[in-house]
This record gives sequence, structure tokens and C-alpha cells, in this order.
Amino acid sequence: MVKGVFCTRDITQGTKSSPGAIASTLKDMVPGQDIYVLNQMHSDRIINAEDIAVGQIPDADGIVSSDPNKILCVRTADCLPVLAWGSNKKIIAAIHAGWRGLSKGIVTKGIEVMKSLGAKNIEIFLGPAIGPCCFEVNYCVGKKVSPILNRCRNGSYYIDLWEVAAHQAHLSGIPSYKIHTLKICTSCYKKMFFSYRRDGPSTGRNISVIGGKSWLLPGLQVG
Repeated sequence: MVKGVFCTRDITQGTKSSPGAIASTLKDMVPGQDIYVLNQMHSDRIINAEDIAVGQIPDADGIVSSDPNKILCVRTADCLPVLAWGSNKKIIAAIHAGWRGLSKGIVTKGIEVMKSLGAKNIEIFLGPAIGPCCFEVNYCVGKKVSPILNRCRNGSYYIDLWEVAAHQAHLSGIPSYKIHTLKICTSCYKKMFFSYRRDGPSTGRNISVIGGKSWLLPGLQVG
């Protein structure tokens, strides 16, 4: 089984939030590893790590690899990090799923890319993100993400990113027992996580990693 980790804010405290800065931090913490980070655009673009050079930072919000020795990383500050692997061929994936990406079906698309590479028996881990307790949005945003799965209180919508992502995984044929969720709100737990909604654009970034020796990093282990 491939191991991954949803790191707490201690890992990147004092580090700039840019993908290059995060890549440099990870290289120092897990030397000798091939590390892949993304210039995240809140899109639904999924890329294959085998199609880019080590050190290249492509515009995308999801990355897959058929080499579990590579470290795949996504950065979040309220958005939902998704880590996945296929147990039969060790195909791994890391996805940055904000409300914009979810509105475009990014979790479904990521799973389909994994399947196209031969992945079966896919396990999905949904990590810490802003919870429905804190993620208040207007009507238009709520309807874009999901017309069914959002909660309305006092005229506002409160998005449950975990529920929307799990629904997309179900639509891709992933059974419930293979979808694992860490329902920890990044906005509520200030000592553990950075939060854009709570702290503004200058906040740091939480990182989620899978593959290679990423399991050496401290945080919430998966797999």
C-alpha cells in the first residue's frame, strides 16, 4: 500500500506559499526524492508526472503517476486535498479540489485518468479542508458546486467539500468503504492548519503528499 500524509502547518511555517518555495522545502526535508508540485489554477486539469520533467511546475490541479517512488504534492489553504492510489498497479494521484475544481468534476476526472492507466481497487483519502461549519457562499456559488449536496441556512449556502468530492468518487464507481475522510476544518483548527477564509491571502499553505518517502514527514498519515 502506498503511504501519504496530510501535513500540518508546522511543515511550511515561514515558507512562502509559491509552488517553487514548497518544492524547495520538501527537497530539504526528503532529500534525494523526485518531487512534483503544481501551479494550481482552480481548474480541472490533471497531468501525468511521466509527461513532465522533474522540477517542472505545470499549470494543473491534479497529478497522477505510475511510479510510486515519486512524491506528488498539492497545496491548500481551505480547499480539499485528495490523495488516491490503485492497489493493483501502484498508480498514485494528488488532487487540489476547491469549489471551482469540484464544480468542473475534478475528482471524477482524476479517477478516470487513473483508470486509463490501469488503476483498479482505488482508495481515496479526503483531507482537512474548510468545513460546512465555516464555508459560507452565495447562491450562485452553491449551485455551481452542487445543486443537491449544499445546505442552506438563513439564505446562505454552506458547502460540504468532503460530501461533494465523495459524491463524485461514487459516480466514478468507488465504493463507500474505499473513500476515507478526515473531517477536520482548516478554518476552525488554527493551530494545525492555514486558512485563506480565516486569515486572508497572505496565509501560508498546507501541503498534502503521496509517494516516495513522503510518509517520513510529520502529519496525518494515510495508507
